[in-house]
Amino acid sequence: MRVIAWLVEGTWPACVDAVRTYAPHASGVVLLHVSGEDVPGVAHGAFAGLLGRGHPERDPGDLLADLGGTSAAELLDAAAARLGRPCTRLERGGRVER
Repeated sequence: MRVIAWLVEGTWPACVDAVRTYAPHASGVVLLHVSGEDVPGVAHGAFAGLLGRGHPERDPGDLLADLGGTSAAELLDAAAARLGRPCTRLERGGRVER
């Protein structure tokens, strides 16, 4: 059996605790975090439409995307440490509701 825990910033500790408590030890555990594309996309659009005419190097969307990826990796590392058993870590990007 495989257990997939979909982790989000606010509730991941409780989710990991539930997996640790209720998932059989013989089961494989997958820790999943999905980063939405909406924040970097909004930053790209706002900058291009309002502020970025002629200065694409100042676009904050790329920086926000990089920060989001770093944050997700740190969240998955902390969740794996809290779980305390072997697991697979998956980071995906896209529409969170799908």
